[in-house]
Amino acid sequence: MGALSGANSSIVLPSVDGAKLALKQWSEENSDCNIEIVEFDTEGDPAKATPVATKMATDDTFLGVMGGAFSGETRATKSIFGDAGLTMISQSATATDLTQEDPSPVFHRVVGYDDIQGQAIAKYLSDVIGAKKVFVIDNSDAYGEPLAAMVSSELGDLVVASDKTQVAQTDFSPTISKIESAQPDAVFYGGYIAEASPLLKQMRDADIQIPFIGGDGLYGAGFGEATGKAGEGAIITCPCVPIEGGTFAEDFEAETGEAPGAYAAEGFDAMQIFLDGIADGALTREAMEEFVDNYDAEGKTKQIAFDENGDVAVENVVIWAYKVVDGELVPDQEISLG
Repeated sequence: MGALSGANSSIVLPSVDGAKLALKQWSEENSDCNIEIVEFDTEGDPAKATPVATKMATDDTFLGVMGGAFSGETRATKSIFGDAGLTMISQSATATDLTQEDPSPVFHRVVGYDDIQGQAIAKYLSDVIGAKKVFVIDNSDAYGEPLAAMVSSELGDLVVASDKTQVAQTDFSPTISKIESAQPDAVFYGGYIAEASPLLKQMRDADIQIPFIGGDGLYGAGFGEATGKAGEGAIITCPCVPIEGGTFAEDFEAETGEAPGAYAAEGFDAMQIFLDGIADGALTREAMEEFVDNYDAEGKTKQIAFDENGDVAVENVVIWAYKVVDGELVPDQEISLG
């Protein structure tokens, strides 16, 4: 369940391909068991995700949900899945409140939450870039707003000004004027590709050439494609590890014709947990929930075991910075919080 089409789909589609790869490899050794992945395109919109959740919740043939992919749609649907006892494992929904403020007994995720990412972003801005004046922008939604708030909290007096934009906004001239007036030496944006791309292009058109950093809502091939030359050098952070070389990368590229993209390995891990549950005999929703709650195994991305809120251990979470080079996201450095 997630944005399988539209401007933000490049954040989600690689994880779906990762899940399909996990199922294909598993099925080759378990040909007597027929498991189907059913894809629901929500476009990341909470309003579109709600009827999808209801459809799955009321269909007893569904044993698990990979998703939601985005935080807003997850927040809108986790109570529906909770009432139905349908286990969720998200590969990429990172909003802190999903587990730390309003946990659901069925929600789990294989990535770290945004309080951790926000700390890492602030550290990168202050320690790596050396920014003394940061302009912070968020898209006013369930993901971007709290992430930007955490970055601002961590930066403290280094935040010279801030602004809010809206989902589906295309004209950012008011924000551009505020940036020009504040004269920062770096900009952070909390939101998704669809709005970040025109924002950055309009910044560059206004000859604002300072560093631009975004969170994992921009971590998709679509960002570099949409921004073109304006995106060069932009930094995107993600609670996901680079997948370069090795068996998984080789298998993924052989299957899809492309190198692993955003959250590909996390999608593989999420699906593998469900497959391990089925292999263990968890063939009811109740049994699957119990299995996932007690899961503890090495995944492609990290050691995966869920705490009482559905999070993986903080010490197993790694935040990486990626840089846009020639339109592609390449690993820049791991951001250590130590």
